[in-house]
Order: sequence, then structure tokens, then C-alpha cells
Amino acid sequence: MDNHPEPSGPAPDDPEEATVPPDPPFAAEVPRPHASEGGEREAALRRGRERRLQAGDASSRHTMWLVNPAFAALAENVRDYAIFLMDRDGVIAFWGEGAHLMKWWTRDEAEGSHLRLLYPEGGADDGTAEAHLRQAETDGEYIGEGCRTRRDGSTFWAHVTLTALRDPDGELIGFAKTTRDLTARRAIESAVATANAAQSARDAAMEDARQAQAGRERAEEAAEFAQEHLRGARAYIAEVLEPELAQERARRAAPNPPPRDAAG
Repeated sequence: MDNHPEPSGPAPDDPEEATVPPDPPFAAEVPRPHASEGGEREAALRRGRERRLQAGDASSRHTMWLVNPAFAALAENVRDYAIFLMDRDGVIAFWGEGAHLMKWWTRDEAEGSHLRLLYPEGGADDGTAEAHLRQAETDGEYIGEGCRTRRDGSTFWAHVTLTALRDPDGELIGFAKTTRDLTARRAIESAVATANAAQSARDAAMEDARQAQAGRERAEEAAEFAQEHLRGARAYIAEVLEPELAQERARRAAPNPPPRDAAG
């Protein structure tokens, strides 16, 4: 009698064993996205504290499925841009050093957070993280400018490019995002616009002054003309009318004044 127990699981060639799904690209402990930007920030801070207490890089397990060495080298060495990757749900999978320097979130805090971590509460003027992910998935890319949030809650003006990543079969596998801080450029543009506005106001004031001066000159010319006219009128009265009036008064005062025509 055979005393060996029968195996409890299916035989190795059992077709049901082929239906076991492969391991997900992210470990099970990665939290699901939170419903708000503030919730993402709080969760990221907790995640960073927990990972710093663990030995090794806890986040590296979640990124190898998507990151190749060339992209990792680019994201780590380019400092003027924030470059990072997300999975198909918008959860950050790889956080480059440029992203850390620009947005101040550490890799342990950012990886595992949803993209809304980087948006102001309720979304930015140019839209929400969810809307931008949908547009990138539909159109292949979202490019725009808007306000984004750093780790300390401060904001900066960013130019962003969000690109959908697909496998050779066209299946969406994630997103890549690059961000450039345009705060300095925007400040320069604002200063230039302010200077231009001041120059325009100065030019307008000078034009008003020129018109006022021209008005004064015209008024002075009119006053001078009036004075000349008045002087001429007075001279005519003194030199012509008054002598004639004097003669007329003398004629009338005579005992037998001659007719006016004879006197003339």
C-alpha cells in the first residue's frame, strides 16, 4: 500500500496553473491614490518616514519594470528639469534627482504617490492631475503651463510635458513627465511688462504734456492777437473817431452851424 499522500495542488501540467497572474509591477504595500492633493502630501510624508526606518531602498522594487539605465541616468543627471515616471494610474514609479531638487520631495516620499501630490489643492488653473493624465492618454501628450506645488506648500510656475508610454502593441503602460521651473522667466516677463507699461504711461503723459503745451501756446497766440486787436481798436478810436467827434461837437456848438456837407 502506498502511504505517500497525494499532492493537494494541481499537477504541473494542469492548465489551470497557467491562469495564475504574474506579480504586479508594484508591491502590494504600495498604497492606492488618495482622493485629494492634501491627502497625497500627508501620505507621502508618512511613506518617507517609514521607508527611512527600513534598511535599503524600499522604493527600488517598484521601478525596475519601467526604468532603463539610459532613462535613469538622464533623470538623475539633468538638474534643470524634473523628470519622473508614473504607472498607468498616475502613481509615481521613478523619481529623478532633478525632480527632487525642483519639487523638494525625496524619492522615498514621492514614489508611490499619485501625480496630484504636485498640484495645488483642488487642481491648478490649467486643470487637475486626473484631467491631464486623461488628455495624455487620449492625445498621446499634454503640454501646458500652470502653478505647481513644492513639498513645503510653496508654488512655482511650471512648463510641463506629460507623455503616454505604450508597449509595442499599443497598450498603455505608464506616463513620463518633464517639468521646467519658469518662475524666474515669468518674473522677468512680469518685470518687462511692468517696465513697458511704465514706459507707455510715461509716453502718454509726455504726449498729454505736449498737447497741453500746444494748447497753452495757442491760447497765448489768441491772447496776443486779442491784445493787438484791442491796441488797434484803441488807436483807431484815439486817432480817428475822437478827432471826428471833437469836430462834430465843435460844429454843433457854433451859433450857426453850417450844414454837415458844407463843413465837410
